[in-house]
Amino acid sequence: MGMDQLVDKYFDQIEIEDTNFVDHPVTFAAYLLLNIPMAMLKEYLKLKGQNKKLPDGAEFWKETGLGKRLRNSGNYHGQGHEPLEDILGFLGGEVQGDYQELNTTERIRLGITEIIEGDDE
Repeated sequence: MGMDQLVDKYFDQIEIEDTNFVDHPVTFAAYLLLNIPMAMLKEYLKLKGQNKKLPDGAEFWKETGLGKRLRNSGNYHGQGHEPLEDILGFLGGEVQGDYQELNTTERIRLGITEIIEGDDE
């Protein structure tokens, strides 16, 4: 199984919880909150040959191509504060991925946040 097959297998189980811009010292950063099946993350780690509890969130986001897949799907129905297309436009560059546990062991929340250049100004 490759990355495309992995995404195909689990894509319909991924839920968008929020789309927004969050405060940042320089401007606002795009933010996307996803609800991901743990089984997808485990299979991803197996594909990568990694023996960790969770993959790097930013690496997972980029290597699975979820941004492109979400943009071209009809699965988004206005969840969030900002249009998905606007948020995804900012999440194609450098991003940070953070996990938050949920009240279930079957899913986890993945937050993808745009990394803004020029923090030191």
